[in-house]
This record gives sequence, structure tokens and C-alpha cells, in this order.
Amino acid sequence: MTDATGAELVEERPIVVAFRDELTGPALLRWAVKRSLQTGQHITMLHAIPDPSLVLPVAAGGAPYGSLIAAARQELDEESRKVCIDYPDAHVTANVHCGDIVDALVSLSEDASLLVVGADRLDGKTGEYLGSVGQQVALGSTSPVAVIPRDRSTSVGSGGADDGGDVVVGVDGSAESHDALRVAAAEASRSGHGLKVVTSATEITADETNATTSVLEQLNEAYPSLTVTRVVDEERAPVESLLFHAADAFLLVIGRHGRGARPGIMLGSVTHTLLLAPPCPTLVVTLRSLPASAPAGGPA
Repeated sequence: MTDATGAELVEERPIVVAFRDELTGPALLRWAVKRSLQTGQHITMLHAIPDPSLVLPVAAGGAPYGSLIAAARQELDEESRKVCIDYPDAHVTANVHCGDIVDALVSLSEDASLLVVGADRLDGKTGEYLGSVGQQVALGSTSPVAVIPRDRSTSVGSGGADDGGDVVVGVDGSAESHDALRVAAAEASRSGHGLKVVTSATEITADETNATTSVLEQLNEAYPSLTVTRVVDEERAPVESLLFHAADAFLLVIGRHGRGARPGIMLGSVTHTLLLAPPCPTLVVTLRSLPASAPAGGPA
């Protein structure tokens, strides 16, 4: 059962899915489609191919640039056809972008309700991360960003295994984390899942704990049927705590930074680490993520 106020997240703006490769692209698309069937939004698939200046010329043995565009369009059209067979009510369009994928996604975020990207890839030999698309998009996006872990690439659900688990949110007492808490409550209500509020006790103060309690009281009034579990982890630091408690979660909700961020810092150390290897689908909150009726910036 969900509360009526969960409908606050419904927008006419599309969900934009970064279709980067055949291995993870279909799973990201299906994650987004299952969400769109709940929210009523349509899907825009985006596949980027390199700028012409970065492609090997035909004279040097490269393929004609037009053939690269045609192949990308064919791949997107085929995947769109497949997903619409599985989900007849889905509304999916596809676009090919010539240039950098991060620049394209950040630009599209102005008019998107959500960006969906895969977690960054690891080099099988060195263990190093290949690029930082998820982090860069989360840093620059106007809209919220969902980062889907690569080890969920075979799942077509919109959350954890069998779509079970809670919506987990990390709260450190900062205004930003309270915004994330509000978004997580709306997500849990909309999707019919429980809400688990996780705080690491290693650095939290009494005033911050009281502020979080105040926000939870507001949310209890807004979502009376929502089941809320509050966890104060006295053993683990913030990153380790969220990795542990969100291991089988439906969704993890985090802010771009917490109370320890310096002025001008847009991506905190906890968010930075979690986006490298998210334990489950992870939603990075921006101001546009907030339910329309929720005040931003801490307790009212």
C-alpha cells in the first residue's frame, strides 16, 4: 500500500537512460521502464558515439562516420522494440549523440526527471576504474541521478533481488541528508517498500539526532502507512555502514555531500566512494528530487 502523496514524484519530464554498451544497456533500460510504469514518465535512451575528430579516418582504415551513426541507431531501435514487447505500456524513444556522454547527459538533465547510468567499469587486470561517468554526471546534473551497479546487470527489476528490500537512506544530521530523507520517504511510499534510515554514530551529535527526529515526525504525518526503521550504527563509519545496510536494498538514497563538505564541494567523500561500487541501485539527490510539498534545507 502506498500513500496518496507518493504521487508527488510524477512529472512529465522524461527518464533519460545512458545506453553505453550491449552488456549493461538493456538492464538499465528495463530498470528505468519498470520505474516509468509506476510514475507515468516516458523514457529517452541516449547512446553516444565519439566526436568525428576522434574517429580513425576512412583513409586510415576507419569506418565511414555515417555507418557508425546508423549502427548505433539500429542498436537502439532494436532494444527499444524488445523492451516494448516485454512492456507494451512503455513509451521509449532513442537518440544518438555525437560527442561526450557526460556533457550530453548533464545538458539533458535540465529537462529530465531522472538520469539513469551504470556504475563505472573496472579494469579486469589492474582493478582500476575505467572513467568516472557516474560520478561526473552526479556532480553536474540538475536532475537526480540513479546509478545502477554492474553486478545487477542480469536483473530486470527496479531494485534489489526480486525487487525486495527497503529504501535505505543515509542521514548524518545535515540539511542535505534531511533532503535525501524526504526523497527516500517519497520513493518508499510510491514503490510500496519500507524505509530504513541509517546513521553512523561515529560523528553524530545530539542536536543532529534531534533534527532528524523532527524530520521523521513530519514524514510520519505525510506518509502514515509507511513502515520506518531507524538504525544507529555504532560500529561502522558512514561508508561501511551504508554498504552493509544497503547490500540487499531496493534502493539507496544519498545526497551529493553531507555536513562535512567544504564550501564549493559538490560531491562528498561518502557519495564519491559509494558511486564507485554502489551496493544496489543508488539515487543521488538534487533539489529537483524533492517532493513538491517538502521544504528543503532541514526541518521546517
